[in-house]
Amino acid sequence: MDKESIRKIFDSISGRYDLLNQILSFGMSESWRRRSTEVILGDKDFLPKSILDIGCGTGKFLECFLQRRSWERAAGIDFSQAMLEKARRTVRGNVVWLQEDFENMPFLDSSFDLVISGFTLRSVRKFPEFLSRVHHVLNPGGKAAFLDLTRPRSLWARILFFPYLKFILPLLGWVISGNRKAYDFLSGSVRSFQEPEETIRLMQSFGFRDCTTKSFAFGAATLIIGRK
Repeated sequence: MDKESIRKIFDSISGRYDLLNQILSFGMSESWRRRSTEVILGDKDFLPKSILDIGCGTGKFLECFLQRRSWERAAGIDFSQAMLEKARRTVRGNVVWLQEDFENMPFLDSSFDLVISGFTLRSVRKFPEFLSRVHHVLNPGGKAAFLDLTRPRSLWARILFFPYLKFILPLLGWVISGNRKAYDFLSGSVRSFQEPEETIRLMQSFGFRDCTTKSFAFGAATLIIGRK
């Protein structure tokens, strides 16, 4: 699916996006964000002062970091105007919100200590270019942290997860949001998304080190962290 079609999808579901995320993740998406924040900021040797959220959507992931500590500089970037409008209304804090995609990020190299992205990675069309750009905007020693939906590893979890992902999720999304195409796309993006190990391999090829993962809900979501 091309970039403009994806943009229209997210514009169309922005009003109910957060509610739907909670419903379709069985109420766990907020917990995954909070726990990811704790893991990232729990490293006592890592004291970031600046943060960038790529594909920030309505700002929920960035908000978790803003609530934990103060930041000298915080920015959120997304290509959906409707998502950003909601972020500006609902997220408290001194944040620069920008409507751009990762290909046109208006930041100099070595601009941020921490780059995060929540539930965005699987929608990236040009993954190598994305990782390259993230690496460039990070300060030396800075971290990139990506939280996204993945596929469970255990057999019984897969047996339960795949019918839900393929049939129930698109149907519920359609009923609640009125846009079945959007949730067909989101469902398909999870089913076709590469395994976390492949993401780490690609990150390492672009110069990231100390790459680690943290799985939630038997692998239904995964946090991937790498350091420049």
